[in-house]
Amino acid sequence: MNENKSNETKPIIWFEGRESTRQLPAECIADCSGSGDHTNNVIGWVERLNFDGPTQLFKEHLEQYGSWDDEELKDHDENKLRVLWLWANDCYENPGSYDYLYLGV
Repeated sequence: MNENKSNETKPIIWFEGRESTRQLPAECIADCSGSGDHTNNVIGWVERLNFDGPTQLFKEHLEQYGSWDDEELKDHDENKLRVLWLWANDCYENPGSYDYLYLGV
C-alpha cells in the first residue's frame, strides 16, 4: 500500500454555492469561541476539518464585517480561519440559529 495515499487528506465539501453542507462539530465550537485568544484552536480545527470554501464568497462574506481591508482579504488561508472563527462564535452565542452558514452579502 502506498503510504502517501493513506496519509492524504480527502477533500470535504463544506459549501455548495453560498450554503454550508454540514455543521461545525460541537467540540470545534467550544474550542474556537468565547472569550480569549483562540487562534491556535482555530488553526487546528481548520486543518482537522479540512475547512474550505469558495474564495470569492468567503471574501464577500467577510467584507460585511468591515474588520479587514481589501489587502487582508486577499489571503484565502487567513479567510478560512476568519470564517470558521466567526461561524463558531455565532453558533456559541446563538445555539440553533447558525447550524448551517449562509455566505450572505
